[in-house]
Amino acid sequence: MKWPNVDPIRLHRPSAERQPNGLKTLWLVIAVIATTVAVAFLLYVSILFYA
Repeated sequence: MKWPNVDPIRLHRPSAERQPNGLKTLWLVIAVIATTVAVAFLLYVSILFYA
């Protein structure tokens, strides 16, 4: 039986060009979550301080 030339592991792995984009997306998600947490924390502290 002759094996196909296509490696299934390499097919599903992101290419070298797509990895930086994935990393940028990851950092963007982390930045958005961190900003949301910071705003929520500041809102919580201001409610505690002024109420």
